[in-house]
Amino acid sequence: MYAKRPANAAPRSNNRRQGYVRPLVRARVGLLMRKGSNFGELADAEQVVRGAGLGLAPLSNNNEPLSDGGITIMATAKMADLDSGALRGLVIPDGTDADSHVTDAAKRAMSAGLPVMAFGDSVALVASAAGVTATAGHAALISTGKFQVLDDMKAVTAAAEAIN
Repeated sequence: MYAKRPANAAPRSNNRRQGYVRPLVRARVGLLMRKGSNFGELADAEQVVRGAGLGLAPLSNNNEPLSDGGITIMATAKMADLDSGALRGLVIPDGTDADSHVTDAAKRAMSAGLPVMAFGDSVALVASAAGVTATAGHAALISTGKFQVLDDMKAVTAAAEAIN
C-alpha cells in the first residue's frame, strides 16, 4: 500500500472529513450567572446563541465566582462592562437565586440601550423591569423598548443574529 505512494512519510489527505469549526464571534454579550441556571423549555438555547456568533461572558452582580453543585464559575465580565460598551447585550437564564439581581442587571442593561434576552421565569422579571406587561413565552427579547416573545429556537436564532 505504501509502495504505490511517492513518499511513504507524506501525510495522508483526508478531504472527505471536515473538522469542527467554531463560529466566529461577532459580539460579546454578558451571561448573568444564577444558581441553577437553565434555559427552560429551550434547553439548547445556549448553543444556538453561540452558533449565531455571540460570545457569552459570565457576568456576576457582585464580581465574585458562583459555586453551584460542585462547579465554580468565574466571572469574566463586570456589571460596569454593560455601561462602558464592552458588552453588546445581556442574556438572563432562568435560575433560583434572588430576583432582585435579575431586575437590577436588566435595568442597567436597558438604561445603556442594550438588548436583553431572558429565558424561563426571568421573562416576567425582565418585563416588569422594562415596565411592559409580559405575555407567556419560553423566552423574550427586549430591545429598544420593544418586547418580543421568542417561542421556538428559530425565533431565538433570529433574535441572537439581530444583536450586533
